[in-house]
Amino acid sequence: MGAGEGKMTFRGVAAGLAALALVGGLAGCGGSGSGSDPAGSSTSAGGSAGPVAGSGATTSTAAGSSTSAGSATTTTAASGLADASEAQRSAPGDGTGTALLSAVRVGRNKGFERIVFQFAGTPVPGYRVQWVDGPITADGSGEPVEVTGQAYLEIVLEPASGVDLSAPQLTVVYGGPDRISVAGQTKVITDLVRTGDFENVLTWVAGATERVPFRVSTLSDPTRIAIDLAAPASP
Repeated sequence: MGAGEGKMTFRGVAAGLAALALVGGLAGCGGSGSGSDPAGSSTSAGGSAGPVAGSGATTSTAAGSSTSAGSATTTTAASGLADASEAQRSAPGDGTGTALLSAVRVGRNKGFERIVFQFAGTPVPGYRVQWVDGPITADGSGEPVEVTGQAYLEIVLEPASGVDLSAPQLTVVYGGPDRISVAGQTKVITDLVRTGDFENVLTWVAGATERVPFRVSTLSDPTRIAIDLAAPASP
């Protein structure tokens, strides 16, 4: 196909470089910057904290934009978190292009803990969020990845990447760590690790003390995907 074939080759090489960088980052466990989030205590990896749901951002809740799998039932009464359940949540992207990850945050709120993925520009990725069994492995290589916790919440975002392959030269958009430190800041979330950034599929896994109800929201200005996990309301 001429020019088209050349472009595909470049993308394959760039994806391979991104995968190698990811494996290297996981092996070193990465560092973590510090920042603030309106939700409360948080760990930030670049960018500024955006508003939480209900504070003026456009929100699409899991109840209206996701598909549940399995026989899990909504446990709002037990968890106190509206629209939350342990069932898989998924939704398609908006079809406008690859969402470029720019920041990752973890925040603690009254009654829930929030993971935020922020993206540069306006494309909104599709998502699939579900509890999975261990062991956790890296996308592409299949190498084992250590994730601290007794339960694992897999977060798959597509099309999405921390690397811009459409630029004349490979451009890293997300320069934060592959492992977000949450020690001493959250009660349910025990770890958050990037396990894949391969062929426009971005995967993170959150470690948790146990499987709890969760919900997923799409927020705008800036573009974000937020995952809320039910947590004790007490500080």
